[in-house]
Amino acid sequence: MRLWFVCPDTDVPSGGVRVIHRCVEHLRAAGREAWVVHEQPGFRPTWFTSAAPIAYAPSIDLAPGADVLVVPEIYGPGLGDIAPGVTKVIFNQNTSNTFAGYALPIRRGATAYDHPEVGGAVCVSEDEAAVLRFAFPQLAVERVVLQVDPAIFHPGPKRRVLTYMPRKGARDAARVLGLLGARGTLDDVEVRALQGLDEAGVAAAQRDALLFLSFSVDEGWGLPPVEALASGCLVVGFHGMGGREFLTPDLAWPVEQGDVLALARTAAGLLDRHREDPEPLEAHGRAAAAAIHARYTPQREAASVVAAFEALAAVPALTSR
Repeated sequence: MRLWFVCPDTDVPSGGVRVIHRCVEHLRAAGREAWVVHEQPGFRPTWFTSAAPIAYAPSIDLAPGADVLVVPEIYGPGLGDIAPGVTKVIFNQNTSNTFAGYALPIRRGATAYDHPEVGGAVCVSEDEAAVLRFAFPQLAVERVVLQVDPAIFHPGPKRRVLTYMPRKGARDAARVLGLLGARGTLDDVEVRALQGLDEAGVAAAQRDALLFLSFSVDEGWGLPPVEALASGCLVVGFHGMGGREFLTPDLAWPVEQGDVLALARTAAGLLDRHREDPEPLEAHGRAAAAAIHARYTPQREAASVVAAFEALAAVPALTSR
């Protein structure tokens, strides 16, 4: 079974694109035939390095029965019709996109996940797996466990720096920062929006940061808060559903989704405590980082990727082709 991972031609930092390239790297390292597929000949993302081989769609000749196309969920209702005759696996990294583009009400058997050429789905969190298994009980669903690379994201000496990712939840971010700024909490705090940075730049900023505010919404897993935890940041905020498995009270300070006042109050309390006695909170950050690195290892990611696609290879919809 040759695996071809369709990947958007985008050079803007995106966790989903990076994950696709790593999946191909893992499968290649395990001796499987796998490629990343980009549309534009010569295109390669520049904001991270990858050893994954790239094929370009115009030059690929897929063979029914020998090839499997792995298609992101963002391709919507028509993804099952891509490459007619070739089996597809849906790589769903954000289930909030699952029904985008469909007219309501959706009827049983009428989605791309019910297409006769779709042999299964792969997802990246327990929340996602539960969503897909509820909606499509007939579908083979496998979960991969993503990594946080300790060589890139790890704690460093902390300063009174607050970071946040403005890509999602910008309105909530403005409200929380307004609340904190108006009461004077940020008078001795540097505020940094993590935008326009490559992976190394984000990691460097998080090593320096004391506090990360999570405005996650509709996340498949949620890279920004988990990378912040791995960097020793105190993480306060929303889990975005997919992050419920790591944004827990033992590691972070989760806040009810959308409650910006509670988020601001919690952040203010931590900054006040840190001003009075920094070491206990910084020690907590280091312990949380160790827990994240023990759970989301590169080795576990590699093993789960290989296991997921080996399990799908045994699904009748794939083996019968």
